[in-house]
Amino acid sequence: MPGETELHRTLKKEACRWLFGAGYQAVAAEVKLRPLGIIDAVGCGMFRPYFNHHANRQECHQTCFIECKASRADFLRDLSDDGQMTLCMLERQYNRKKRTRGKVRQTVGLGKFAACIMQPMANLHYILAPAGIVKKADVPPRWGLMTSGPGGITVVVRAEWQEMSAGQFVESAIAKRLTGDIFRADDRAIMSVNRELMKQQQALAERIRQLRPFTPSPFPPEAFEQDKLARLPEQSHA
Repeated sequence: MPGETELHRTLKKEACRWLFGAGYQAVAAEVKLRPLGIIDAVGCGMFRPYFNHHANRQECHQTCFIECKASRADFLRDLSDDGQMTLCMLERQYNRKKRTRGKVRQTVGLGKFAACIMQPMANLHYILAPAGIVKKADVPPRWGLMTSGPGGITVVVRAEWQEMSAGQFVESAIAKRLTGDIFRADDRAIMSVNRELMKQQQALAERIRQLRPFTPSPFPPEAFEQDKLARLPEQSHA
C-alpha cells in the first residue's frame, strides 16, 4: 500500500505466516471487505476434530482476522469514540423498524475494532503489534493480542469466539485478492524488465558521453615524399 512503512509490511508477512502455520488453508493479506474496509491478514479453513479453537470432536470452519499495528497512533486510530457504539445500536433499531428497502448503514462512526464485532465476518480477531505498543488493558472486547519479536509471534491475549455466517463471502474475497495478485504479477514482471532495460540504456548512454570525439590526425609531409620516391622507378620504366 502507498505510504506503508517497512515495519507494517513485515508485520503483515509475519501474520500471514502465522495463519498458515496455525492451519488455515486460505490466507491472504490486504483483503478488502466492503462493510469493514481492508483487513491486513485473513485466514479461513476447516479444522479437524480437537484441532479447532474449541478443541471439540467435530470439524469446524474458522475465519481469523489480524490487524497489524506498527505504532501506538495507528492503534488508537481504529478505536471508537465515546458514544459511537450507542449511536450504532440506535441506528440498528431504526433499521429494524424501517420498512423501505435500501442501503443499510449500521457502523457509522465506528472504528475498525468495533465494526468487526458489530458486523462479524470472522470468528477470531487479533491485533499484531511489536512488544510494548499495545497493552492488555487497551485490547478491545472480544479481540486478542499478539506481539512480534525476535522469537516470532506470541499470543498474549487469546481472542474470544465470535459466531458468524459469512465464511463463503470472506473466502470469495480472499480468492479475488489472490487472483488479482496473479494477474498483476505479469505487469510487475514486465515493469521490472523495462526498468532493467532502462538502466542498461542509461549506463550505455553515460559511457558514450564519456568517450572523446574521434579526430583523425594529419599525415606528416615525410610520408608523401617517401611515396613520391617509391613511384619514380615505376614512372621511368613506363
